Amino acid sequence: MSVRIAAVPDTAAPTTGARLAGLLEETSPRARRARVEAATRPVLPALEPLLPDGRLPKGTVIEVLDHALLLATAAGPAAASDLLWTAIIGWPEAGLAAARSYGLPWERTLLADHPGDQWAETASVLADACDTIILRPTGPPAPRQLARLEQRLRTTGATLLTPTPWPGTADLRLTVGDSSWSGIGDGYGALESRAVTARCTGRGRAARPREARLLLPDVDGGVSTAVASPAAQLPAEVRAAGW
Repeated sequence: MSVRIAAVPDTAAPTTGARLAGLLEETSPRARRARVEAATRPVLPALEPLLPDGRLPKGTVIEVLDHALLLATAAGPAAASDLLWTAIIGWPEAGLAAARSYGLPWERTLLADHPGDQWAETASVLADACDTIILRPTGPPAPRQLARLEQRLRTTGATLLTPTPWPGTADLRLTVGDSSWSGIGDGYGALESRAVTARCTGRGRAARPREARLLLPDVDGGVSTAVASPAAQLPAEVRAAGW
């Protein structure tokens, strides 16, 4: 007597339609946005056009070579959530009043003004507790120190902002140019706001430079998008005619 053995259909295996639906969901704008948000933190609205995906990448080192722009960049994550902490290391003259005006809360900011030669170790320890670290190195690091700190940032997801060129590998560099102040008249008046052109360069997706015209600070001491003057908005032929 012969016995025929047939395989039991695997009803749990996904059908072609189900696999296609899953693939479409994984590549949908909503799924991509979710992955971006998981790997980044929000910034202040005026800074969104300046950064890839309009957000601050986690676990990276970012050079911000302008005092005001650095404080405004650091304020974004802390302003978006009352659970996020910021550390300022090796920069006692950072200016807490200016930081507060950009939105960085004093009550969730840790200060290590004089870490000495232990600045890399201090940053590594605070990366466990703080989501954003502002660090001005107080001396040249040993290669092993630097590698250990950068690995710690990748592990914890903390973002490190530095006001000086980074001795290791920085993912982004933010700078400002074309700076001009308003408020001063013909020998009188008070400084009100500074208009700048902010620029972002970097590696990978940030290889294409980005620029944003900002008021930094604006008349309220914060950061906002600079609005073009009415003359700049006129057609070129009208401006040439002297209107």
